[in-house]
Formats: sequence, structure tokens, C-alpha cells
Amino acid sequence: MYCLKNLEYARLPNDIIKLYTDLYPFVGRNQMMLKTVSKDIDTLIAQTVRLDAYYFAVLFDAELSESRFRAIITKDVQAKNKTERFVRNIKQAFIKIHEETESFNLSSTEIFDMIQFLYREVEPVSQVQFAKTEKKRDKTTDLLSSAHPTKREALEQLIASFSEARKHSDFEIAFLAVNFYIDFINLRPFVKHNKALGLMLLYILLLDSNFKSLHLASFFELLYKQNTKLEKLTKDASHNWGEGLADVMGLHRFILQRLLESYQSLHELLRNYTFDQQTNKSDYIENTINKLDEVFTKEEIRALHPTISDSTINRTLKRLRDEKKIRPLGKGRSAKWMKLYQTQKKPSIYEQIKFKV
Repeated sequence: MYCLKNLEYARLPNDIIKLYTDLYPFVGRNQMMLKTVSKDIDTLIAQTVRLDAYYFAVLFDAELSESRFRAIITKDVQAKNKTERFVRNIKQAFIKIHEETESFNLSSTEIFDMIQFLYREVEPVSQVQFAKTEKKRDKTTDLLSSAHPTKREALEQLIASFSEARKHSDFEIAFLAVNFYIDFINLRPFVKHNKALGLMLLYILLLDSNFKSLHLASFFELLYKQNTKLEKLTKDASHNWGEGLADVMGLHRFILQRLLESYQSLHELLRNYTFDQQTNKSDYIENTINKLDEVFTKEEIRALHPTISDSTINRTLKRLRDEKKIRPLGKGRSAKWMKLYQTQKKPSIYEQIKFKV
């Protein structure tokens, strides 16, 4: 039985309610936060796209050298093999998602188009089609019983259940999205890649549900950092799914925690952005370097200051090198830098400031 069919039996634990009350004030400030960076929002979203494309690809075992990842994600170079084409497709998919979130229509046709888009020139056509319904040898009934003779029809019923639940507004949209995700990956409507597609759909549903922080904070980077826990909670949530006894609360809690973390990351980005606009950019980059580890990379600086140009970062690195404060370890874009002076390890932004909303 679908998770979405059992919503009426769900009871939200107090800690999950607390997570929602922590999230609501952030969501209420969506427009103000986006307006703060409106001048550079395209640049910031482009960085989010690059990060999401990289971490999504890594989550699903795309094996490429860092230099090839960077070339495909940042320079749009010609893809040479299936893995590189997959990374290219992912990046293009994220660009479309951020540009057209509000026009996304949850339907079997659009989902089918999405899997075709993600795996074009990667998988044979036969591997990205709707799967055939497996005939059961026993007499027990499940999702694909006589009411849904095909996987496509079962998917359409799942979509209808989600749309109906969302229309009545009896449940939080994030809770509905997590239930939809577990139903989708266990339904396995396509021959292959249901989990990757399901996670992409979960992301779109969250982004479409007013969690605007996902435009400027990489959701898939947050998932990647706790991938082991994500895998376990997904497995736990799928236990007894066929009998209608799946429990998604652990995964639900995990996703809410990542959403809250995305808003905290957005606050740090806004803080850096505001300082970037009000201070000497070279001095501010030097201050950032002071807070980094003894050995650091240019990519770490760029991640914290996406709106500052490469030329400004390069000039600052050159100045500090000439002042004998830092020296390069190697050559090229991926070279690391080492500080030639001692700095006291400072607490992270989350330890320094308790954000009050």
C-alpha cells in the first residue's frame, strides 16, 4: 500500500514539530533574503547548480578526475564518455529546474521526460522506459494488483494521491514529499535509475514548496556529507512498505534537518555577501584566508565569495605571496596554498553567531 494512502494514521513527534517551527521564520523571510542578493542572484544560483551537479553525480557513483569534473561543470567542455555525458546532463537538468521550478507539472509524462533527459546518450532507450509489472505467484495483492495493471498506471495513481493530499493542505508539504519519495523508489516505475530520479523529484518538490534556500545552498552537498545516514534512513523507511507499514518519520526528520542547515548556510552566504559589498574586497579575502586551515585552495575562497571575481582573488593571493605571508604548493588551477604565519583556529560561523529570526 502507498505511504500516501496511510497519511491519516501519521502522528508527528514533538521534535519534528519543533523543526518546523524553526524553519517557518526562515521561510517567511525568503523574499527579503533573495532580494539582498538580487544583483548577483544569477551568479549565486549558477554556483549552486555546479555544486548540486557535482554532488548528485558523486552520490550516484560517477567516477571522474577532479579536473574533468571541473571542466564539464564550469566550462561546458565536450563530454568524451558516458560518465561525462551523465554529469553534463545533470548540470543541464539543474539549470532547467532552477529556471522553471514554478512551471514543473508532476505527471507521468514529465517524469518520463526527465529520466530521458538525465540519461540521454548514457543509457540505451530500453533502460529508461517504464518497467513491466511483475506477476506475483501467490495470491496476495499489492500496489500493482488488478487496479493498476501497469507501472505507469500505478505511478499515475501515486501522483493523484500526492496531488489530492496537497490540495487539502492537511499535511506539511515536506512530509508529503518524503512519503512520495519512498513510494516512488519502492514502486520502481522505470527499468533502472529509480532512486536517482526519485531523489531529483524530492528535490523539485521541496524547491517548489517555498524552501527557497535551495536556490542558494547546495542540497545535494548536504546529503552527500551524511550519505551513510541517508542510505540507512531510506532503507528503514522502506521496511514493510509492501504491507503498508512503512515508517518515514526518521527520513522526514533528516530532510527537515538538512533544510534547516541550508537556511543556516544561506545566512552565512548573506553575511559574506554583505561584507563583500561594503568592504575592500582584497582585505576581506585576506581575512577569510586567516580563518581557513593552514593549507587551503582557491576553490575554498571562491565558495565563500562567489560574487568576487577570479582576478580579485588572484591579485590578493599574489599580494600575500609577495608579502611572504603565503606560498603556493604546486602549479595550476588546483594548486594549494600554505600560510607562512600561524593563526589561531577560529570557531565556525555557527559557533560565533546564534541567528535569531
